[in-house]
Amino acid sequence: MLDEDDIRHEIVVQRLMLRLQSDRRTLKLDYAMIHHIVSRVIRDMPLCCDDERVAEGRAPVG
Repeated sequence: MLDEDDIRHEIVVQRLMLRLQSDRRTLKLDYAMIHHIVSRVIRDMPLCCDDERVAEGRAPVG
């Protein structure tokens, strides 16, 4: 069973995934990969606003 923190985390994941849909299609990434990226960004940047998280999620690796 999910606790309240897990539920909140998943709500934020879904919200950010909606904002990254066009990027997902352009980069041909599947749902699972975008979910992983968004989830990791949220965990790495817990106090940042969504705009900063989306920018980080869009940033190239390396």
